[in-house]
Amino acid sequence: MRAVRGDREPAGDLLLVGGGARSPHDGWRLHEALLIRDGRVAVLGPAVEARASARAGARVVDLGGGCALPGFADAHLHLLGHALSLAALALAGVPALAALRERVAEEAARRRPGAWIVGRGWDQERWPDGRLPSRADLDAAAPAHPVWLMRVCGHVGVASSLALRLAGVGRGTVDPPGGAIDREPGGAPTGVLREAAVELVAGAVPRPDVAERARLLSAALGSCLAHGITQVQTDDAASAGGVDEALALYASVAGPSGVPVRVTLMIPAAAFPAARERGVGTGWGDRWLRAGHVKVFADGSLGARTALLREPYADDPATCGIAIHAPEELRRIVRDVHLAGSQLGIHAIGDGASHLALDAIAAAQRELRRADHRHRLIHCQVTGPDTLRAYREAGVVADVQPAFVGSDWPWVERRLGPVRAAASYAWGTLMRLGVPLCGGSDCPIEPLDPMGGIACAVTRQDADGRPPGGFLPGERLSVAQALALVTSGAAHATFEEGFRGALAPGLAGDVTVLDRDPFAVAPEELRALRATAAVVDGRVCHQV
Repeated sequence: MRAVRGDREPAGDLLLVGGGARSPHDGWRLHEALLIRDGRVAVLGPAVEARASARAGARVVDLGGGCALPGFADAHLHLLGHALSLAALALAGVPALAALRERVAEEAARRRPGAWIVGRGWDQERWPDGRLPSRADLDAAAPAHPVWLMRVCGHVGVASSLALRLAGVGRGTVDPPGGAIDREPGGAPTGVLREAAVELVAGAVPRPDVAERARLLSAALGSCLAHGITQVQTDDAASAGGVDEALALYASVAGPSGVPVRVTLMIPAAAFPAARERGVGTGWGDRWLRAGHVKVFADGSLGARTALLREPYADDPATCGIAIHAPEELRRIVRDVHLAGSQLGIHAIGDGASHLALDAIAAAQRELRRADHRHRLIHCQVTGPDTLRAYREAGVVADVQPAFVGSDWPWVERRLGPVRAAASYAWGTLMRLGVPLCGGSDCPIEPLDPMGGIACAVTRQDADGRPPGGFLPGERLSVAQALALVTSGAAHATFEEGFRGALAPGLAGDVTVLDRDPFAVAPEELRALRATAAVVDGRVCHQV
């Protein structure tokens, strides 16, 4: 396998033959060949026509029986967060709390006393007793180290006593707006922090220097190309220390003179007023690095019971979750972004959060009608029938993460009860209602490989083929619909359907080559398909 930097390959003609090529613009018909000229699609059709059109000296890529598709986009992830997690303690798949303690103790033995131990990926729902870890667990494993471990969802973390002390979090610390500190009966923190409270400790963790962040981000961008991802829509400003810092970091490592992945950077709502004063809003930038939607959190995560529901949780009737903003504050944020002409991306997992978001968008629309705002609701997991209809009426884009189905199905009904569970992760219904969809991984919450999400969308099963028949099989997507999530749908979500997302003549020569045709394999084989090449701007940037 090799990945190359974008400035090392000359522009010109690139001919892909020896397999097939498909694009959503003509119904995913199978074509024999693809010709790209000077970074744009020139011919999608018979091999004879493509060869005859190719200029002398054209580079020829043999597909080896594989299939060329529009370059895959990840419409929602945290790429810098993923990059930084590569240097952290990996806790995904830890089977029990005792195993987590062992991993922390092993890490402590390798580090000098006082050094931070940072990890991510644990999920108590997969543990036999389902108990959240506490500071006492971490203190026992690493008494001489500050420890900070984020849950897989990124909405809950647990800190050791030393980490809490270094962060200034104690008995008298007040819960921040939109967050909660779990407490023992006497009021002392248990170590578990939720939503906005997470930053109380996360902000105290030493940040890698710019050079180290650039090194890790460059590696993560290379991984994108290895998975056939040519464009990312990433929420990284907070991880980078601000919008300007994130833009500068990506400009230093990504693009035609760096790792050639196209990047759309989300703008945190809190940073939008300052960014707007500098002229940075949705669409700012160029075809390589641009500003995308303004990211707003309406609630938390279902796994952490911080997603905002309209009715209490079935397995914890004492709570309906957490509203990150009061309704009037959310309306103000939405209004300001909407009136400024920018796009919103509102994180809304619970049905309560979705309705707060949709109400705020409706209020903004009443003040200033925008026919094609394409405001996005992100995750869209708990959606009753009235919620789904409201999506359509509001004209929003549903930004979904199909891989969540494979991770969440074992416990969704326990969280929500059978009625609400049956109206959740309803990607198929959204499609039938005509709601535009785009798809992403939410990496590092789920793996970066887009084929895992595509497989989940089609089969509604996890990597082990569970549950039999699929979770809510009536919500399955076809292969064409699943591929559209990461191609044409992802381009539409960033107002770029006139530039990328299909292999129509004149559009960007961004291509993902899979080792087999996804339309010609059984659904259960989709997850095993691999990217053998990635082409960006007509240049081969990765090839196996």
